[in-house]
Amino acid sequence: MSIFSATRNSLILVAVAVSAASCAKSTTLPSSAKSLAAIVETEPVLSTEDAADDPAIWVHPTDAQLSLVIGTDKQYGLEVYGLDGRRHQRIAAGLTNNVDIRPLPSPWPTGTAVLAASNRTLNTLSLFIMSPMGELVWLSESEIETGLNEVYGLCLFSNSEGIQAFINDKDGRYQQWRIDIVLRQGVRENGRFDDSTVLGRGTLLREFAVSSQPEGCVADDTHERLFVGVEAEGVFFLEANANKSAALNTLAIVDGVRLTADVEGMDIFTVGQAGYLIVSSQGNSTYALFDRMSPHAYIDSFTLADDATLGIDGTSDTDGLAASSQIRTQRFPEGLVVVQDGTNTMPAGAQNFKLVSWQDIAKTLGL
Repeated sequence: MSIFSATRNSLILVAVAVSAASCAKSTTLPSSAKSLAAIVETEPVLSTEDAADDPAIWVHPTDAQLSLVIGTDKQYGLEVYGLDGRRHQRIAAGLTNNVDIRPLPSPWPTGTAVLAASNRTLNTLSLFIMSPMGELVWLSESEIETGLNEVYGLCLFSNSEGIQAFINDKDGRYQQWRIDIVLRQGVRENGRFDDSTVLGRGTLLREFAVSSQPEGCVADDTHERLFVGVEAEGVFFLEANANKSAALNTLAIVDGVRLTADVEGMDIFTVGQAGYLIVSSQGNSTYALFDRMSPHAYIDSFTLADDATLGIDGTSDTDGLAASSQIRTQRFPEGLVVVQDGTNTMPAGAQNFKLVSWQDIAKTLGL
């Protein structure tokens, strides 16, 4: 296995203290919280017990209906589903926890994307390539050794300096890596990539820390802002640009109502330059919406309930989530939100992911 790492001698670990907040479990919901239902669910992951964790969404370059949901099975690797919930691929990549995706720029073919996952097998950052045909390939020769003790959360960021990955450790440390993807032998005759033709490299750019266990994070590429969840404390934001300060700013604290520990998955649903930050409040099984734009005001919360007609259960104890306003199909005419379900009950089985229409969210919350 080829390992690509970076010298850290010139980097300074910035310890950032944040105020502690109550992390007691609570069934209290925000008074305005509203209930709706998912309209599609994926097949359960094949691993049992606590396995499904975090999704990402790949948008097909020409036909949105052929877009895919990629989810982690943290006991096995990655699973790939169509928008109908059916499994397309299963990749044995190790103990992957969080996953994120960014399109690769020209001269890569339109639709080609890089995915990164935090991998607890060897505490590495794993890289994958999605082809324009929707085939996912693990770059198994390009594992990036982090040197962290227990990798956990991860998200990607893209700006003029390239695609970058934020990965964290349960002890609060964060690393920011630049990801370089190189086509070293050309594509195969059928136009697909494999791990003999594509090479990934990582360069460590910056390190910083939060005060206690983090997991979920999301980067706003347009505004170069990183949102991070500290499970027992709340949501914070900082500059995503590695050349700027890593000082944390408080967005919302764990108050036992709007956010109840643990703070878990998060993503941005874009509406032009604006939009919403969606955060999983695991302790009370709600999803909180905040304004994407500063000062990031709290908007409202929703829950997902059972739908007996469709035979799709609601969600509880959600870990990761993903959102895309680029998905425009008959089922998802205004966009898609995907959430992990901690307890799959209709029928009872292994964990899975639920697909929610943004149109339903917007209508229910009056957005």
